[in-house]
This record gives sequence, structure tokens and C-alpha cells, in this order.
Amino acid sequence: MQRATIDFGIDLGTTNSAVAVLNGVTPEIIKNNQDADVTPSIVGIDRRGAVRVGGDARDLSASDPDNAYGEFKRQMGANYRYTFKRSGQTRAPEELSAEVLKELRGNVQQRLGETIDAAVITVPAAFELHQCDATRKAAELAGFSQSPLLQEPVAAALAYGFQAEGDKAYWLVYDFGGGTFDAAVIKAEEGTIRVVNHGGDNFLGGSDFDWALITNLIAPRLSKEHSLADFTRDNLKWRTAFTLLKRSVERAKIRLSREDSVWIDECRFQGNNGETVEPDYELTRSALISAAGPIIRRSAEICLRVLEEKRLAPSAIERVILVGGPTLAPYFRDQIGNLLGIRLDHSVDPLTVVAKGAADFAGTQR
Repeated sequence: MQRATIDFGIDLGTTNSAVAVLNGVTPEIIKNNQDADVTPSIVGIDRRGAVRVGGDARDLSASDPDNAYGEFKRQMGANYRYTFKRSGQTRAPEELSAEVLKELRGNVQQRLGETIDAAVITVPAAFELHQCDATRKAAELAGFSQSPLLQEPVAAALAYGFQAEGDKAYWLVYDFGGGTFDAAVIKAEEGTIRVVNHGGDNFLGGSDFDWALITNLIAPRLSKEHSLADFTRDNLKWRTAFTLLKRSVERAKIRLSREDSVWIDECRFQGNNGETVEPDYELTRSALISAAGPIIRRSAEICLRVLEEKRLAPSAIERVILVGGPTLAPYFRDQIGNLLGIRLDHSVDPLTVVAKGAADFAGTQR
């Protein structure tokens, strides 16, 4: 298909990534091979040297964490290499990001029958020049000859209909992902949408909920009931066990958005003497809310600091738009709404809003 504009937008995320296409005036998410809207930003290499991306790599990371990695976006532009022990191969962050981009490009080929060589790719507002250059390199390695970059909060705002020719209202983009948090104030200035101030924490996100539950509640109980010596997250002996626990708790956390209590399941690992340890733990929503409270408060403090630096009161913000999977939970929205005192808008899927906004912008790029 011959296109006059780029039309394809990619959210290259820390935890998950997504691709969307602009059909007329409507951005549509292109599902992956597992019929999901988002693809985990995880890359694995097995002992034969075969590369796995997305869900397959996530499964590998649970059973073989030395040969699958995620959150490499945090290292973009850094002189850092990831080692895959079984194959002996190493990869730079931009090379791993390129594998994710190839996977998304393949989704387009499979679903639409198009081979695309151009896409708008989003980056955090905090990305510096060397990090943006690394993102462009990743796109080139993935086969893209043209890859305009767009700041993630601007993409989210576009998906919500924020116009460059607007009434100069301020919006706050609250982006709480799996492993990172970003807050950005946006405004229409001189015919463009601009990020006028931003802040965040590259080590604050939904995974902190999981680790708080594991560290404070689940691990101490398992250690006592099964006599697990030095059963701590930083003990390499228990690395696989904690990886499996993390995956199970993450699944339970999602179910707690709709249920009052769930059981930790699908998690088995070997104890001190080779015996099977299978957690039998009931996790309640109240326990999750208690664990999440301090983390959500930290994100609210960052938001208020970002406003204060621009001498803006919360009343000056027209709305807060929510980005990131954790914000789907009603308890999360209740807490952050009360802490900020600003109207929340979550009418666009927070998991795919950035990709959709990138596609909107791609429709303006020849």
C-alpha cells in the first residue's frame, strides 16, 4: 500500500510496547501474534542463539533469568552490554530495543500485509540527545529508514485531542508504568504542543507494588514455613524463586482490581534440600492498597513539585490524563485523585494511549 504520510506510531516502552496505525482520522492498535494490544519489552536468547521477544521472552525470564532481559530502555545511550550466558552472546540496549521494534514491525506485516520502513517512535520527555540518538539507531537496526521521535506526554495528549491551536490550557500527563514514572505539564504555545516542565523517577512503578508485597508479606512467611535460609531478593541463590514469585504476584495484583482477595498460584520452586516449595498465600485488596499507598504518594509528590517549579497551583491544571497499566485499577485512581485534587481523565486506554497519539502525529508526517 502506497502511503502519503507515515501513519504508523510506536510506543517503545520500558515495560510494554505497542504499534498503532492511523486509519482515516482514527488510530487503531495492531495486535501481536498472541492477539494482545501490547508486547512485553523483553528479549531473550536461548542456548541455540535463537532470539525471543515479548511473551515468549517473558516466560524465559521467569525460568532462566540470566538469558532474558527487560527494562533495557533505562540504559539507552549508555556504554552497557547485556550478557546472555547460555549462548555467550552480548547485546547493547539499542540492539535489544531493535529486536522489540522488529517484533512490532512483524506484527504490522502479519496483520496488514504491509512492510513498513517508517514510523514515529516515542521517547520520554527526560531523554537527552544521546538517548534519542540511541533510539534512532535502534530504529535503523530494525529496518526503519525514517523514524521521527515524539515525546511520550505529547503523544498521550494528542490521543486525548489536545490541540496546538487550543486555549492555552495546562494539562498534566501522569505516566505510571511498570518500572518508571513520569509527570509532565503540557501547554499549547505558538502553534505547537510543548512540555513546559517535567519530572519523574526511573525506579518507581507498578513493579514496586509487587516487590513491597513480596518483601514485606510473602517472603517472610515462606522463609518461616519452609525454613528457607537467607531467603531474600538480593541472594543470587533465590533469584529464580523471586522471579517466579514476582510473576505470580503481578498476575494476582491485576485480578485484585476486580476481586477482594485472590490466591497466589502457578508458582513452584526448589527449597534448600531440593523439595518443592509451592506458596499457599491469600492476597487481599486491602493488603495491596496498603502496600501501594506510599508509592502512589511518592508519585503525587513529584507531580506537585513539577507544578510548583512552574508556579502553577493544582487549580491551574484543566485535567490529569492517565498513562500506564497500573492506573487501570479503581483504587489507584481514587488515591491519586484525592492526593492531587485535579480532575482525572482515563477515557483512553492507558496501555495504548501513547501509541495511538504517535499514530495521530504520524498522520501529519510525509
